Amino acid sequence: MAKIIKRTKKDGTCSYCIRVSNGYDRQGRQVLVNRTFTPPPGLTGKKLEKELQRQADAFEQEVHSGISLDASMKLDDLIERWFTEYADRQLKPKTATEYRKLVPRVSAALGHMKVNQIRPAHLMAFYANLSEGGVRQDSTYTATAALLKLLPKGQRARIREDAGVGEETMRGLCSGKPVSHKTAEKVADAAGLPLSKAFTEKVRAGGKLGGNTQLHYHRFLSSVFEKAVKWQLIDENPCRRTEAPKAAEIEVEALQEEDVAKLLEALQDAPAQYSVITQLALLTGARRGEICALRWSDIDLDAGVISINRTVQNIAGRGTVFTAPKTKRSRRCIKIGPECVQLLREYRQHQKAERFKVGSEWMRRVEIENGKTVDNDLLFTRWNGQPLDPNAVTSWFPGFLAAHDLPAVHFHSLRHTNASLLIAAHVPVTTVSGRLGHAKTSTTTDIYAGFIRSSDAAAADALTDVFSRIKEKSHA
Repeated sequence: MAKIIKRTKKDGTCSYCIRVSNGYDRQGRQVLVNRTFTPPPGLTGKKLEKELQRQADAFEQEVHSGISLDASMKLDDLIERWFTEYADRQLKPKTATEYRKLVPRVSAALGHMKVNQIRPAHLMAFYANLSEGGVRQDSTYTATAALLKLLPKGQRARIREDAGVGEETMRGLCSGKPVSHKTAEKVADAAGLPLSKAFTEKVRAGGKLGGNTQLHYHRFLSSVFEKAVKWQLIDENPCRRTEAPKAAEIEVEALQEEDVAKLLEALQDAPAQYSVITQLALLTGARRGEICALRWSDIDLDAGVISINRTVQNIAGRGTVFTAPKTKRSRRCIKIGPECVQLLREYRQHQKAERFKVGSEWMRRVEIENGKTVDNDLLFTRWNGQPLDPNAVTSWFPGFLAAHDLPAVHFHSLRHTNASLLIAAHVPVTTVSGRLGHAKTSTTTDIYAGFIRSSDAAAADALTDVFSRIKEKSHA
């Protein structure tokens, strides 16, 4: 039978520890499992007694059926349960994959501890360790003989395209130069080999982890502990009493107007697909994944409107995956001008011609988000109609900029450039935010504060000039 133990906090509020026996271990010691129940405000007297008994009976049944969670479980076990019960079901695949990359360091430092014994001090010590020199491990990967056998000169282009890496990267890889973990994962996946068979890893100690990465660990742990509270394992999330690591200020990188003009001119000679993707990023401010996921059915050329309905990501081991946009407000409509409409009309004719050349090899059906299979009307694809890996765009872009003596910015900087040009043109921030698909207008003002201040100063100067002219006329 379950035992109920009342606990009174310093502020006078109460919680209850429900304790149930779960048999005996190999040494003959009784195994006790606990669950914490915090009654909602106003629940007292007979109603509280009834609810406590209901909670105790339910917990006892869970324990005896083997599906219970225990407050004394190790953090490692809770994290795995967090992935299976929450992250893998409700988070985007890319997000869950990125969180899994954080597990090894968390496990090494805190994984052995019982969930109900982890305090803010433990978390602060963990964050302090992340900021120490040498904690970062910078692995490099060198191609094995097994991989190189699959990369004769005639086959490199196809695997390079599948992996979404540049020509220089592939040439270097084949000549024995080391590559990053991200590149190694993509190439191994494209070649159909496990990472451990395709590459030899070399680990070297690096510097400290940056503030943004440290904050990422904090948010991960906070989400895990928040679920522990919801699952009644603990009363309080220890991350809420822990000072979060400070992230570095967002540095927004945008092209100047003269560089935009130079870029647009250079794009006339670029591969058609990459040229259109880049111009759409400049003209719409849409994210890379949103552009690469566009279908012709998302575009009304007569009305001049693009609908953003999905995004696409490349996930190690799964390939190219379509998902819902980043936030609810990311699902949006963007008005485009006549030049952009004409660009898309011309590109559509180009794509039809390319598709005709491929003939029966063209992939006629494609799986988009939620496992739905539709007729393949994707704007941007590989040579045979398969979805384009957005990383291919990222790999192509730096070399293109260098070849045309343009500033070495990230592809995402085109989104910032679009926003900065709109702000400079005195477009309302609410409109800019809506076009960008930000969850909140405050996100836009935080990211582009510098551009907004510059635009505001220019507006003040213009107003000063207007009043000066008015005064001059009145004194004439």
